Amino acid sequence: MEKSDSGSLVFWGVALLVIPLWLISFPETTVRNNLNPFLVYSSQITALTGFSMFALTFVLSARWKWMEDYFGGLDKMYHLHHTMARTALVLLLIHPILLASRFIPGELDKVFWYLLPVHRKVEIDFGSWALWGLILLMLVTIVIKLPYDKWKITHKFMGVFFILGILHIYFLDLSVSANPALAIYLAALSVIGVTAWVYKSVLFDWVIEKPRYRVEKADSLNEEVIEITMTPENERVRFIPGQYFFFSFQDSDLSRESHPFTVCDKSDDGHIKIMVKVLGDYTKQLYRNLKPGAVALLEGPYGRFDYRKGKPKQVWIGGGVGIAPFLSWAHDLEQQEYPDYNIDLYYCVKTESEAIHLRLFKEVEDKMKDFHVHLVREDVEGLLSVHDISGVQAKEIFICGPKTMREALVPQLKKNGVPKAAIHYEDFDFT
Repeated sequence: MEKSDSGSLVFWGVALLVIPLWLISFPETTVRNNLNPFLVYSSQITALTGFSMFALTFVLSARWKWMEDYFGGLDKMYHLHHTMARTALVLLLIHPILLASRFIPGELDKVFWYLLPVHRKVEIDFGSWALWGLILLMLVTIVIKLPYDKWKITHKFMGVFFILGILHIYFLDLSVSANPALAIYLAALSVIGVTAWVYKSVLFDWVIEKPRYRVEKADSLNEEVIEITMTPENERVRFIPGQYFFFSFQDSDLSRESHPFTVCDKSDDGHIKIMVKVLGDYTKQLYRNLKPGAVALLEGPYGRFDYRKGKPKQVWIGGGVGIAPFLSWAHDLEQQEYPDYNIDLYYCVKTESEAIHLRLFKEVEDKMKDFHVHLVREDVEGLLSVHDISGVQAKEIFICGPKTMREALVPQLKKNGVPKAAIHYEDFDFT
C-alpha cells in the first residue's frame, strides 16, 4: 500500500471501529418502552458512527501539513472531509427517525414533535439542537450558497453543535458506562475533535507563522487573468516547485479571506509570482482592486504535485491558469540544467492569444532535447483527446486545469490503459 493511500484507510477504519466496540457488550438500551429492540440498537449504531465521523471531519480540515503525505495532498484530505461530513449528517438524521418511528402508525403527530427540541429531558434536546444546527449549516452550504467569507464564518459553528452532541451522549449515558472500551474511544474522539476545531477556528491565525510579502506588481495578462509579483518583507518562503500557498491580502478594498494559489515563479532575490483567474467574487475583487503595496500573508506550502517523483517519461497537461505549476516546473528544469526527462507539454487554451506563457516553454524546448511543447487551441484543434498523445500507457501523467477538462481526460486515460497511480492532479475545488 502506498503511503499516500494509508490516510483514508486509517480514518475510515477509526470511524467504523465504533461498531465492533459497541458490539463487544451488545449494550442494553436505556429507552424504557415497547420499542422494537432492532430500532433502538440500529439508532444507537447510526448515532455513534455518525458522531465518530463528525469528530474526524475536524481533524481533516485542520490543515496539519504533516498529514498530507498520508493522503497524497491537502485536496484529498478535504474531499474525505466532505464525504465524511455528508455521511455523518445522514447517519445522525437516521438516528432520531428510527426512534420516532415507534409512534407509527397510531400517533403520527408525535413523530414530528419527536424530531424537535421539545423533550422533557434537556439531554435529549442537546441532540436535537445539534442535529438541527447541522441541517441549517448544510442548507446554507448547499441551497443558499453564501459568499465564501460569510459561509466560512457560519462553518465555525460546527464545533458548537459537535459539543452539543458530546453532551447528548454523555448525559444520556447510552451504553457508555457499561462498555469501558467504547467510553474510552468516544472520549478520545471528543477530545481530538474539539481540539482540532479550537485549533482551526480560534487559534489558527495566532499559532501559525505567516510570512509577509508585499505586492510589487499586479499585471493584467488578459481580461480574466492577473499576474501578481510579490517580494518578501521578512522571511522567504521555501517550497517544492508546483506547491501552493493560501494567500490573504491585507487591503481595505479586499476581503480578508484566504485562497490557494500555486507559485508559478520565484527569483534568487525572493520574489514570487502567482496567476489569478476571475472565477468568483473574491478573484473578481483581486482583479479589479489589488494594487502595489498591499501586504499578502502566506500559509503553506501545501500540495504533493511533484514531477520529480514521476517516471522519466512524462506528459504535462495544463489548461488556463492550470499552467501555473508547469511554469514552476519549467523554471526548475532550467535551474537543474535540464535533467534527463522526456516530457510532452500540452498547453490547452481556447485561442492562441490565451497562451500567454508559450514563449517560456518554447525557450525550454529549444534548450532541452526531450522537452516538447504542443499548443492545443480549442478553436483550431478542438479539445485535447488521449488519442492525441502518443505512447500514453508508458508515461506519467500530470494534469492541472479546469474541472471539466480533468473529468473528460482521466476516464479516457484509464480506459486506454494508464494505471491510476500514474495519473496525478490536484483538485482546487475543496475550499
